[in-house]
Amino acid sequence: MTATATKSTGRSKTRNGASTAKSENLGDEIAALREEVAAVTDRLTKVAGAGVREAKQRGDDSAIALQKTSDQLIDDLTRQLNEIEVKAGTAVRQHPIQALGIAAGIGFLAAILMRR
Repeated sequence: MTATATKSTGRSKTRNGASTAKSENLGDEIAALREEVAAVTDRLTKVAGAGVREAKQRGDDSAIALQKTSDQLIDDLTRQLNEIEVKAGTAVRQHPIQALGIAAGIGFLAAILMRR
């Protein structure tokens, strides 16, 4: 029985030794995986940050171009409205009776349309 107990104890020690070695290897692998995941996460963060900066720059450039275009359109519309106002004022001074008749007709049509 003593020989059996010794054999079984020897196996137990071997198993414990093997388990300890496996645990250390597994721990090393987990540590290596953590480092790799951290490296991948860091890389993805850098790539995403660069993408956000690029998108923001493109957005800023687009916003600036859009604002310039809208400012030009507003300036053009303002200029055209001023020209129409001057022409209308000149036409009213040259033909006051016709202007009064046109204004009355427009008022009459507006009243009919508003009633419905």
